[in-house]
Amino acid sequence: MTHILAVSDWRSQPIDDLYTILETVEPTPDLLLYAGDDLSRFKNADTDTDHLAELARLTKHQQSLYVRGNDDFPPSTGPQFDSEFTTDLHRTPYTYEDLVFIGQEGSTQGPGLITYTEDDVQRHLSEQRTACEDRTPILVTHTPPFGILDIGKRFGQQHIGSKAVKSFIDDIQPPATVCGHCHQFGGRAETLEYGTVINIASHDGVDDPGRYALITIDASNESIEYEFNDTRHLLGSRLTDLVQVGRNRVEQFSELGIANPDEITEERRAELEALPGASSWHVDRWIAHRQAFENDEVVILNKSAFDDLHDTKPLLLDIETDLQQDRIWLVGTYSYQNDAYRQFFEPDDESALLQELSEYLDDHGSEPIIYYGGNYFDEQCLSRRFDEHGITEGIDHLERAHDLGITAQQELFGPFNQHKLDVVASALGFEYQDPTVDGFVVGSKYTRYLLDGEEPDWDLLKQYNNDDVTALRTIVDHIRS
Repeated sequence: MTHILAVSDWRSQPIDDLYTILETVEPTPDLLLYAGDDLSRFKNADTDTDHLAELARLTKHQQSLYVRGNDDFPPSTGPQFDSEFTTDLHRTPYTYEDLVFIGQEGSTQGPGLITYTEDDVQRHLSEQRTACEDRTPILVTHTPPFGILDIGKRFGQQHIGSKAVKSFIDDIQPPATVCGHCHQFGGRAETLEYGTVINIASHDGVDDPGRYALITIDASNESIEYEFNDTRHLLGSRLTDLVQVGRNRVEQFSELGIANPDEITEERRAELEALPGASSWHVDRWIAHRQAFENDEVVILNKSAFDDLHDTKPLLLDIETDLQQDRIWLVGTYSYQNDAYRQFFEPDDESALLQELSEYLDDHGSEPIIYYGGNYFDEQCLSRRFDEHGITEGIDHLERAHDLGITAQQELFGPFNQHKLDVVASALGFEYQDPTVDGFVVGSKYTRYLLDGEEPDWDLLKQYNNDDVTALRTIVDHIRS
């Protein structure tokens, strides 16, 4: 068995987190794989600290294998790592038992410091093929294979993967291909007939957690298992399960000698309220959330915040879009007034869908429109698309829209550490018919349809949308009961 820790695009996350992962994860990885971008962060010019080599020392085989990303400096000007503990796979394949790791750096589309044509990639990978003759290949490539976990939106919604990489893996059929580059597909995998492509890119926002994958290759080298994680769970503290508690807040709690949720008590209210940025509002919710965990129940702190649900017969709504969120193609609804579900489905005619939806909302003009976003997403997206098609009456209907997800974050607590629709509904007993499908999967399948004409299983996607509406109804029913 070979155990691997894989990461990529570690652009803003603390490098110390990687040390923590390697020091605590079990079993200890044999190797570290890094699929490119911001390698300059791993070689500190001021202290000459070689993090890539130091991280390698924490693996069983004391080796970090890497490729450079499109935003990395080329070898002539970029960081140079200790070759005893690190291997640039683009230049030197690395053998480990019956495996051989080979690499492709840079990208084939978009700007960058390291870019290649598809012909360049084809020639390079052909040269590396000789290393695969007697061993099972594992490909580490910054750019994903074309059409697999590779839809970008930074420069317009399009595939940003490499056709040469896709052709190469179809030919040599590696059990695992590890990539990055396309951040929105980071932490996702796609299984092919012969192996699995794993994109482990992290987003580059200041507060975005680092993603990492633990990959296990069986003794026969024919199959793999993988597990995705992120650094939000590295603090080793259940305090982060509480609403409005992150890394900085845990550090503040630590200064008060608070290490566990059960220490968030009414008796300590004064010192908790004195924390920077804290107030009685925050302390009320920390205590309520802690009690919900202890009692394993879903509770409502301020019932008056949900008066609209008690005094009316609301209309529930959930939308599906492409990944760029600039086209609505499916809308699901449930009317308490009529006790009826309805879907509006038009994958090729958004204007017709929105016009029909607007007329439906007009027929339900006395009902508040309830959706669950946590960020006003459905409402803002509908407003933009109604405006794009000149459906002003649709925009007017949104004046009675309410994002239940925001109110839930503030007033509804349970034995869960996030307020996503599926998580809250599951705590109330709801089960999705296919738990492997989520909103991102639905959006990506529709986007592939737009880009490639690839027909998805429409019934599967419509079922997911209907499940979302039913999940929302589960939450509303609990609040109304």
